[in-house]
Order: sequence, then C-alpha cells, then structure tokens
Amino acid sequence: VVVGLLTFTVNATECAVVTQWGRPVRTIEDPGLNLKWPPPVQKVNRFDRRLQLFESRLVEFLTKDKKNLVVKFFFVWRIEKPTEFFLSVDDVATAEQKLDDILISKGGAAVGDYEFEDLISTAREVRIGDLEERIKTDLEGQALRDYGIRVDTVGISRLALPESNAYSVYNRMRAERKAIANKYRAEGEEKAAGIRAHADREKSDLISEGYHKVQVILGEGEAEAARIYTEAFQCDPEFYQFWRTLETYDKILDEKSILVLSEDSELFKYLRQ
Repeated sequence: VVVGLLTFTVNATECAVVTQWGRPVRTIEDPGLNLKWPPPVQKVNRFDRRLQLFESRLVEFLTKDKKNLVVKFFFVWRIEKPTEFFLSVDDVATAEQKLDDILISKGGAAVGDYEFEDLISTAREVRIGDLEERIKTDLEGQALRDYGIRVDTVGISRLALPESNAYSVYNRMRAERKAIANKYRAEGEEKAAGIRAHADREKSDLISEGYHKVQVILGEGEAEAARIYTEAFQCDPEFYQFWRTLETYDKILDEKSILVLSEDSELFKYLRQ
C-alpha cells in the first residue's frame, strides 16, 4: 500500500504533470517508475502524448468572389508542452473545442482570400494545398503558444456547395457538358458525312470501271462469236443456213404456236421438204 501511494508509472504513450495542492511542480515525459507524495499532497495528471485526430463541424464560408462554400476541416495534433496544456485546457475534449474554434476562425479568413474556382474547378488547377498550408501556419503558432499543442497536419475533409447553390451549379455543369457533347456529335456527323461521300464516290468509280470492263469483254465476245459464225458459214453455207433455221424453229415453235407462212417463205421451205 505504501509503495502504491508513493510511486507511479508513466507509459511510453503518456506524459504526466504532477501537481502539489493543485499547482504543477513537475512534468514527466520519459516512461518509467517515479516517486510522489501521497494524495492529497500530490496528484498525477496523465495525458496521451500520441497523435490525435479531430474533425471540425461543417461551416459555411464566403469566398473572395462572394460565393458560398461548405467546408469541413480536420487536424492532427499532439501535446508538445504538458505543463502549458494542463494549465490552459486540462483535458483533450476542452483542447479540441478550443482548437476547433481557432480553426474555424482561421479557416474562414483564409477561404475569404481565395476565389471559388481556386478551390472547385474543372478548368484549372485548384489551390486547396495552398489553403491547407496557410491554415496550418496560422493555427500552429497560436496552438503551441496558448495551449502547448503541436499541430502536425491541417486539411480539408469535405468541400461542398450549399444546397441552395448546388442545383444552379449542377445545372450549369450539365449545360456545359451538353454543349461539349453536341460539339463532339456535330464533328462526328461531319466526319461521317465526309466518309460516306468518299465511299459513294469510290463506289461510283468502281461501278463505272466494272461496267466499262464488262462492255469491253462483251464486245470482244460478240466479235469472237461473229468470227466463228463467219468461219462456220464459209465452211458449208447450205448446212449453216439449215442449222440456223432449225434453231429458229426451236425458238418460235411449241405446242401452242400457230404460224401462217407463204409458200415461198424461207421458214416454210424446210417444213415442206
């Protein structure tokens, strides 16, 4: 019991402030076993010295060009000076509340120096990194000086538009996307019309060239046929005439045909014989 009243242990993740009759008399940052006077003479106040993450509330700010933005910040911090931290805030919840108030104040002032398209834009590079670095610079000096807190990181976890402005912005974005889409469609239709015209022209050229080749081949075939007919006629004119007449009979005569011929007709000559 005596040992428990006169000693205490500080873990590696902790720091401790020893108070005597409510006033800090010793700060312990190294882990290990330490001595103290038993209560109520001395009391050990322990604090977590690891990094802490905190997110602010959603706050609406006004940009340099008078446009509203809803911003939610976060910051990562740890206790750098335990004695100053104990004297100023005493616990983590109070520390985060005070840091939140400072962050909102510094963040609002910083956002007011940037235009809307510096933070939300599809046409140019945004400057959110610059904004976060500026807020961190403004916050860390005051936090360390007033509360013994080291601010490690400050960032923006959410950046949005107020609901009243969101619809108009979305409609404007839709109109811009629609205009771009119409432009692409018009360019595509123009290229398609050019391709179709070129294809139609090639088609006409191919058809014309094919027709010309067909006519040449037909002419050559007809000339060759005429030559063969001439040679055949010269070999035996009488037989050739007989054969041509029989071919004519085959074309014009059938079971339903009726011919009326004179006696001196060339067609009637072979029928009579």
